[in-house]
Amino acid sequence: MNKKNISLILIGILLLVLQFYVRVGNATIDVFSDVIGFILIVIGILPLAPRNVLFKKARLAAILGTAAAVIGQAPLFKDWGDNASQMRTMAAGLSTIFTIYFTYYFTEAIILEAKFQEKSAATRSFRIVWLLLGALVFIHYIAFMSNISLASILVGAGSGICAIYYCSTMLTACKQLYMEGLPTKHMDISAEKASKK
Repeated sequence: MNKKNISLILIGILLLVLQFYVRVGNATIDVFSDVIGFILIVIGILPLAPRNVLFKKARLAAILGTAAAVIGQAPLFKDWGDNASQMRTMAAGLSTIFTIYFTYYFTEAIILEAKFQEKSAATRSFRIVWLLLGALVFIHYIAFMSNISLASILVGAGSGICAIYYCSTMLTACKQLYMEGLPTKHMDISAEKASKK
């Protein structure tokens, strides 16, 4: 595991949380594409999955989120007339669900890694930060769904700020947890058990 994996995941999370739709002809495009965000997350999480069971759950959530984002974006490229807002709402709902699930498992996986390395102090406030992020992402979806533009903008800005804070705390903790070439204790034990079999 290296900083590149974590950086890809965190950039992907930012792309998922930030939503900005632009209408081009009959198509409505999310400038901060959820598909690109989930693809970056999948690329970053695949090498981490063997580290612990929660990274495996995060990987599954990322893969399902990618599939849902692709399916959710497809209807946006067709003119649905009066149903266009319902299609955007459905696509945003799928993305919201998998964003919350992925960030939960990713947060718990990092907390578990900190416990393995006896560095739990580095992740002490992670659950509170994740809870705030998850709540704001969900509230932003509700505001988006209700078509109240001012509320959607304000909550979107709040969730964007919270996502930046979440990503910065994750990056800081991961710098403490993962040094290049330094395997963790539980990975050493797993490698020894595998070599004895």
